[in-house]
Amino acid sequence: MSSENVSQNESKSLAYAWGVTICLSLGYALSFLDRELLSLVINPVKETFELTDFQVSLLMGPAFAIFYTVMGIPLGWAADRYNRTRLIAIGMSLWSIMTAFCGLSANFIQIFVARIGVGVGEAVLTPSAVSLLSDYFPKNKLPFALSIYSIGMFIGAGMAGIGGGHVLTLLRDVTWTVPIFGTLVFWQIGFLIAAVPGIVLALIIFLLREPKRKEMAVNAQGIEQKASFPEAFKYMWERKKLFLCLFIGGSMVAIIQYQSLWYPEHFMRSWQWTRAQAGEAAGLPTIFGGISGLLIGGYYMSSQAKNGVKDVALKLAFFSAIGIGVPAVLMPLMSNTMLAIGGATVVKFFVAMPLIAGTTAIRMAVPNQMRGQFTAMYFVFVGLVGANLGPVMPAFINTFIFGDAENMLGTSLAISAALTIPFSTILLWISWGEYKKHVYRDNQ
Repeated sequence: MSSENVSQNESKSLAYAWGVTICLSLGYALSFLDRELLSLVINPVKETFELTDFQVSLLMGPAFAIFYTVMGIPLGWAADRYNRTRLIAIGMSLWSIMTAFCGLSANFIQIFVARIGVGVGEAVLTPSAVSLLSDYFPKNKLPFALSIYSIGMFIGAGMAGIGGGHVLTLLRDVTWTVPIFGTLVFWQIGFLIAAVPGIVLALIIFLLREPKRKEMAVNAQGIEQKASFPEAFKYMWERKKLFLCLFIGGSMVAIIQYQSLWYPEHFMRSWQWTRAQAGEAAGLPTIFGGISGLLIGGYYMSSQAKNGVKDVALKLAFFSAIGIGVPAVLMPLMSNTMLAIGGATVVKFFVAMPLIAGTTAIRMAVPNQMRGQFTAMYFVFVGLVGANLGPVMPAFINTFIFGDAENMLGTSLAISAALTIPFSTILLWISWGEYKKHVYRDNQ
């Protein structure tokens, strides 16, 4: 085959890989839209089921996050062994169906169970997606590809605020009568509508090509080796200071991301904004701050990796954690709305960088046959620490310290951030040092 034909085939392959990246990013966007839509209907859900802020936080955090976490390890194991596009399609179908059941729930227990189903379905996506992209892209292009994938997080969260706020406002006087489930009001209808795109995209992803796995370890006979979970855990434990500090430090940064689920409600309570106004105020910083942080961070890591810099992911995570601190604490306390929205944008910008840095560090430090499991382990920590404590910490403070006072939610958010950021910064600094020791120095 001529060099020209090889070049054309490589260009076509790379174009297909970017197409897959866009599909996976859209899937990630829908996952965040489905999981964060609840943040716009906190008050009607509280009134419908007679709940406190703390009980609502259990729906936003533990109901979703615990099972998202528990299923992460076996689904990461599956991503290292089975067809990843089909795994993603099945998971996407499941979380979409369970999103619809959030709208059909008749009591707190039912919606709690539905949120569990959303978490189980979404647990399959990122381990399989990271593994897929690692095989579609060369090392120097992977960080930027992972950034494009991760953009979906902020598009989905942002559209949940912007689009969700306006759609729910349009639906406020609408009711649907559904056989068996009875009459549904606006917030329940919103969940049913949000479920539809995921079913459609699942069919498309099901048809995507599964790439050949690259950089697989082989035994003495030249046969590819599959890493068991005990082997992956042993690899992690031998480098526990590196990986545990990375996993926990990155997860504590994620606390700030997940506590922002309370931002729309904070805006509505503090300034008596409508749902549409609060959705825009929370959604626009998520889109512009989050996407710019991911793109700039991904581009920077790709360019540094191309120049042979191996510790860039952890360095970026450390300095991002420092950048989050002041705006995350001050934003909820600001009385000026424009300053508050600006502060939220800065928070989202710096939150975005460690998220992509964590998965990039795994890609650079872990053998191929363990990447799905390591990615799953990373998101186990993100789930246990970030997705659980993020919504729960400010709600716990507000319910049990301030007596569920509506005007103290901003103070609760500020206290939660102030308790979190110092620990995440210290842990990421330690992990950065260990990363240089185990990865950078050993490869000179």
